[in-house]
Amino acid sequence: MHRKKRDGTPVTAADVAAQRACAVTLVRCGSAHAFVGEERANDVDADAAWTRATAAAFERARANANAGEDDGSAPWWVCDPVDGTKAFVARDGSGQFVTGLALVDADGVRVAAMVAPTWAGGGAEIVAARGAGCFARRGGEKEFYRAVCARAETLGDVRAVISAHETFTKLPLGVAIGEPESVIKLCCGSLCKYVSVALGESNVFIQHPSARGDGFVNTWDHAAGVLCCAEAGAVVSDLHGDPLNFASDRRRLAPGGGGIICAAKEIHTDVVRAFRVGSSNM
Repeated sequence: MHRKKRDGTPVTAADVAAQRACAVTLVRCGSAHAFVGEERANDVDADAAWTRATAAAFERARANANAGEDDGSAPWWVCDPVDGTKAFVARDGSGQFVTGLALVDADGVRVAAMVAPTWAGGGAEIVAARGAGCFARRGGEKEFYRAVCARAETLGDVRAVISAHETFTKLPLGVAIGEPESVIKLCCGSLCKYVSVALGESNVFIQHPSARGDGFVNTWDHAAGVLCCAEAGAVVSDLHGDPLNFASDRRRLAPGGGGIICAAKEIHTDVVRAFRVGSSNM
């Protein structure tokens, strides 16, 4: 069973339970950092008892997680309990859903983890630490291996991952370069695209500006993926090629151009330029 949040997107009991589990586990492990999660009880159109119960659980977790002093510059956890809730609800194999957790500080994302339970091959787990690399394991393997983004020497080597409803040649990068080497279409959410890049299955993911036109993206939709891909050998920037600033708002990013480019480091600059050219020709 699922309900709709006030923005019209679905939320399930699993979203709420997963977020609560992350918050409570962090507290039990001794973390005193603030905790920011996607799901907020007052965003949910639900019966009063359900709303009160989830609100109370979140407040207990937040109170514990904020027990340490926090002047606004201390690290904080960012959680997306189920990115791709539509795919989770459908359960028909048509899409992916991912749990993402990241520790963010004034310099960006410090540590991150993504879990994609329905990824081909028995699921995938990815972890990364700033300056220490990205590591993954598939299908319940005991050992993690070094995860590396697919290499690319030129724009002719682009292996793009896009949303299931998109057509690559109708997107700005496609307008500029034509058909790429390959295209992977994935639904739903952004974290599954970062998983694809981090695992080396693709080497370009572009988060296009929101149809809302407000220039913002949600922090939880990107934080874990940004670090995992960067440590796997990609460069992640805004649409202008500038670094992302996570410090200005714990819940939202305001990337230049309203979007994000994640691409193999060898071609990142070329992708930024091509995106600009394609955008101007649309």
